[in-house]
Amino acid sequence: MPNSVVVTVTSQIVGTGMVVPYNHEQGLQTHRPAPGRPAQLVLYQVPLYEVKVEGGQRYKAVRFAVRNTGASPATRGCDTGLSHARTCTPSWVPNYSPHSFNGIARPGAWRLLPGKGFLIHEGADSRRRDVGGSIGCIEIVDGRWNAFLGDIERLAGTTCVQIGPSRLLTVKIETAPYPNARLVI
Repeated sequence: MPNSVVVTVTSQIVGTGMVVPYNHEQGLQTHRPAPGRPAQLVLYQVPLYEVKVEGGQRYKAVRFAVRNTGASPATRGCDTGLSHARTCTPSWVPNYSPHSFNGIARPGAWRLLPGKGFLIHEGADSRRRDVGGSIGCIEIVDGRWNAFLGDIERLAGTTCVQIGPSRLLTVKIETAPYPNARLVI
């Protein structure tokens, strides 16, 4: 018999990570290159938040990021992400892969809100010097996506493919204010 699983996206900051401003129309933001030089990604440092799987492990995730507006001030407020408290029963998106970097973990994502783009999915792996563009998703970072899914499946006693339609996963999102992002490059 499958079990229910609860994941909490906390307001607890547990480190920092890097994101590239992104939007679906223009993609990743780059600095205008000097003639004969390649474009360089614009990088911002943002807080990482703790994500807890009840009865399982704790993970770090990008929770808030910055939209590609073409501007790159030294400090700017994050303008994407879910800041209000809510409880979701997400669906499983089996073939999802990150849009702005080459994921190395198994495909898939949890769609938090029906008909919306807010997901929990694989995030960039800073240990491999990966960076990605984030636009409001909760991204499990540093190569821990497979472990995160494994925790959920172990506790539920079934696969993500079965967990989604069975509504066995509950995601609680704590209230957190939009933080500031600091320009690195």
